[in-house]
Amino acid sequence: MQPACFDPVLVANSSPLASASPAISTAKTEPSPAGPDASRTSSLSNSRPDLISNNAMSKIKFFKEGGATPPEGSPTSRLSGSPVSAYPAFKPGAVQASGPAPPPAANSLNGSSPFSMSPPQSGASFAMYGGETPGAKTPGGYTPVAFTPTGYTPGAYTPGGQLKRANSGVGFTVDASPMKNGVPRSISGTPRKFGAPAASPNSRRRTETKKSNSRIDPEQVPRPVGQPEAVKQEGGKVYETTKYHVPPAATTVCTVVDCGSSSCEFIRSTVNQVPAYPSTANTAHIPMAVVCQPFAELTPFEADIPCVDLGESGPFRCNRCKAYVNAFFTWHNGGKEATCNFCGQRVEVPLEYMCNLDEKGQRVDKAGRPELNRGTVDYVAPSDYSESAPVVPATIFVIEATQRSLQCGLLPQVMWTLRSLLGFMQRPSSRIGILLFDQALHFFAFHPGLDCARQITVSDTEDPFAPCGAEVLLVDAEDPAYRSQIDSLLDELPGLLVAEGLAEQAAGCAALKAATELLGSRGGGHVIMFHASLPNSGIGALRHRDDIKLASEPEGGGLFAVQQPTFFEEIDVDCLNRGVAVSVFCTPATGIYIDMATLCRIPRRTGGEVCYYPGFDPSRDGERLHYDLSRTVVQPAVFNVMFKLRVSKGLAVDSIHCTWDPEVIDPSTFSVSRMSVDATADFVLVHGERIEGQKHAYVQVACLYTDKRGKRLIRVHTLQLPVTSSLSNVFRYTEIDAVTNLLLKQAADSALTGNGNFKDKLTKSCVDMLHAYRANCASMTAAGQLILPESLKLLPLYIGTIRKFPAFRAGSDIKVDDRIVSLIRTLGLPIALTASLVYPRVYTMLPLPDKAGLPTGIGDNVFLPPTIAGSSDKLATDRIYLIDNGMSLRLYVRPEVGQETLYQVFGAETLQDVSVILSAPEDFADSLSEDAERMLSCVQQIRRERWRLPWQSFHVVLPGTPEESRVLASLAEDRAGSESTYASWHARSELGEESDPSKRLEAGGRPKAEIDPCFDAQISSIFSQMKVWNLARREFRRRMAIQWSKKYERSTELEFRDASEVVNRHVVWVALFIMVLRPEIACSCPSHTARRFRV
Repeated sequence: MQPACFDPVLVANSSPLASASPAISTAKTEPSPAGPDASRTSSLSNSRPDLISNNAMSKIKFFKEGGATPPEGSPTSRLSGSPVSAYPAFKPGAVQASGPAPPPAANSLNGSSPFSMSPPQSGASFAMYGGETPGAKTPGGYTPVAFTPTGYTPGAYTPGGQLKRANSGVGFTVDASPMKNGVPRSISGTPRKFGAPAASPNSRRRTETKKSNSRIDPEQVPRPVGQPEAVKQEGGKVYETTKYHVPPAATTVCTVVDCGSSSCEFIRSTVNQVPAYPSTANTAHIPMAVVCQPFAELTPFEADIPCVDLGESGPFRCNRCKAYVNAFFTWHNGGKEATCNFCGQRVEVPLEYMCNLDEKGQRVDKAGRPELNRGTVDYVAPSDYSESAPVVPATIFVIEATQRSLQCGLLPQVMWTLRSLLGFMQRPSSRIGILLFDQALHFFAFHPGLDCARQITVSDTEDPFAPCGAEVLLVDAEDPAYRSQIDSLLDELPGLLVAEGLAEQAAGCAALKAATELLGSRGGGHVIMFHASLPNSGIGALRHRDDIKLASEPEGGGLFAVQQPTFFEEIDVDCLNRGVAVSVFCTPATGIYIDMATLCRIPRRTGGEVCYYPGFDPSRDGERLHYDLSRTVVQPAVFNVMFKLRVSKGLAVDSIHCTWDPEVIDPSTFSVSRMSVDATADFVLVHGERIEGQKHAYVQVACLYTDKRGKRLIRVHTLQLPVTSSLSNVFRYTEIDAVTNLLLKQAADSALTGNGNFKDKLTKSCVDMLHAYRANCASMTAAGQLILPESLKLLPLYIGTIRKFPAFRAGSDIKVDDRIVSLIRTLGLPIALTASLVYPRVYTMLPLPDKAGLPTGIGDNVFLPPTIAGSSDKLATDRIYLIDNGMSLRLYVRPEVGQETLYQVFGAETLQDVSVILSAPEDFADSLSEDAERMLSCVQQIRRERWRLPWQSFHVVLPGTPEESRVLASLAEDRAGSESTYASWHARSELGEESDPSKRLEAGGRPKAEIDPCFDAQISSIFSQMKVWNLARREFRRRMAIQWSKKYERSTELEFRDASEVVNRHVVWVALFIMVLRPEIACSCPSHTARRFRV
């Protein structure tokens, strides 16, 4: 299918308002030579043909009526098809970047708007969209422009030249020799290699790891590698929340059944057995924290969250701590009283909520009340919970319309995606608006009965405003009265921009202010901003301040600070008060500064999304932007959120780590305009006192929010955790994903605030936990033996990898914008992405194992190949690998993969042809072998397992390209800058034995805590210290054992004497009683009786 071409068409309307402003300049249009045949009505309600012919020029429309599916006959790649039916599928090649920006028209006015003639110097010009076309007397129609657009040209670039394949279609030359039914006939000559000269067979073997003197085998150190477990039933293994000691890993495909304690999909704890005493927690050094993702999506196999409506009385709560009733309340006095499981307060049950108890002390109506048998429940909020009535949130798309935006393809790609989304937005949350900006602001008003939208241009960017009310600027996209106008606008707007010449200035901050005020006037909503260049015009204009010297400093040299702080603080406060959220999509040119530190300020505070595509190219990044935008619009996000975390007696909330800011006084509370399904917050807990007399500790999350239907609800999650006094149990039931997620966010918080020693804190946290386990739970092991707790065996690997993150490295090779975006994404990282982001998985795609890519027999699932260590030493030079870092999937073709192999697997003659073929495999079905089909099945299997996470784009990485260096740099076990490899890390831990232990002791005999510049040196000294400690500890324990043995013998002797005395006293009293009854016995033994009586 040919790429979509945005035709330069103008829309005319005979409304009387058209005369209020000059029409579009005749210098920017020419009469069409097609005559009357070139005109047609612009109304799309009667007819929307997929292909419209205008003489010899084909004009391809994007979608049929409804916009939900691509046109018939147009292939949609399996690699681009969304596994979620709620999102529209991406169509490769629909949008491509254009060449240089078109020069302005010969007699156009300086600084003219791309939509109309130059507006007045201030205020707003009210003109119909496009105005009246000179020379055209077809009211309600349009006149196509005769010339070909120069700013946005159709056609695709094929890397590596012309592609040849059998049975080719249009656009490819036919070569009859290579293939027959997908099988190569014959290839003469020796297969040639790519990226390297012909090598011997020995050179194709992977590079072996150099041997060291270490007694630790580098092949045996812990790694998250091996054969992924295939699901054995639809939905995966079933887990009940009250029966597992440790929840399943966040990456596990499973079904969680809520049996009273909240599902691990919503809330997880770092320690699944809470220490009863503060001393135990301090000894373990494991941070106590909960990771909350309150609005995570559930699988189709999990029960929906019940919604309880208790009327204006609202949910039953504790009078003292305000905790909501849950499955762990206890009931007394025939159901008239209840005891709170959080504070222990006994409260009176309201009359309307009272119920009798059964013989077990449970309420008779427990089975019929979801809040008493489910850990997660929604309540309908009473009216007194909110100051104002809730409204259905609306969405306004604020898009940059400058030369840069059109050159890179941002504007056409956004228009294409919005057009495809029209059939997927569900009412009543389908109310949208469109605002474009360059050096002015361009609103579009929609009125029933008109054929096209009405354009309103606001040129005053120093004091921007919305020229109309929200009822005409924000309309229901699913309403038939407006649908044809929106269709027409989205289809034809890019062509108009191509036809007219664009400005270079971008009044992005002025557009942000106008959009937030517009949504705030109606009660809240979502502003989605699209930037292709630095906002350099109007109020809040930003200056270019990128400096290599400043960027190389650990804290960014002040580049992390926000420009125009007063302006953005005012917008921030206004958005939070009115319930307006802001998301930002930025597509700067490669290496160009766009000041993400400032542009991300409002999205961070309001709970919006931050999407960043440096060097944006629709052919490479269009798919990712399409699904990111689709997910942002369609997902069941919530608005006007008030969040509170409660913990049971003995615990307290110490701090919070998330993208937004907590309350100044109470770190357990925050308010945010929007929370997405991925929004995550980590709360660090501390002991306020001992947890005595309690078998369980409890955590409860309460969120007051407005859903996309405009209903005000309260979501409550209640988590039950066992309490233990055993240090071994604390380590045994620790969850590595939650601990890593917390440490990662603590490091990101420190980096954003300019604290440069966050790497040392990471290392110290790891050292403290491992040493605590070795010293207290594995002290009887031999000196020099590597001992790691089973639950935390991957922690050293994860910490070493986090230190290598580009976000945590200061240097001129890391752009400050890249660092800012990476740190902000880290703060909002869902726990399901933690493991794959910290340690990217590497799958061997060629040769494939026997079962890889073949169906498992359970649904559409296929077997995945085993993963290997993430090190370049493990990558053979003649193989193909799939690297999964949680955000993208990259098929890495190694340099010595032969031509014959490429031809047999993909039907490709060059390396570049592999990218072309895999971008649209349906077009090359005859060329793909069974191995290639299995590879594609593995890619889709990974996406299928992570359908609730952001879309993972797929790219082919070729040797000798810049992308190859980025892929190799992402391997977790290799050296990065001053950080060493994972293997040498363990080797140095053994070599540390040779160091003089006396130099490591402080006054008092305690080893010093050394902080070396390299992580491996620190760890080597750590283990050396642990060995020294172990020798001293053994002698100390031997002496203490002797002392305790003597004390035990003495105490045993004393206890025996005490017991004997008690028995003797009982004998005396019995004897006295007998003597009273039988006086003759007392006369027979007076001396014996008198002696016993005195004792």
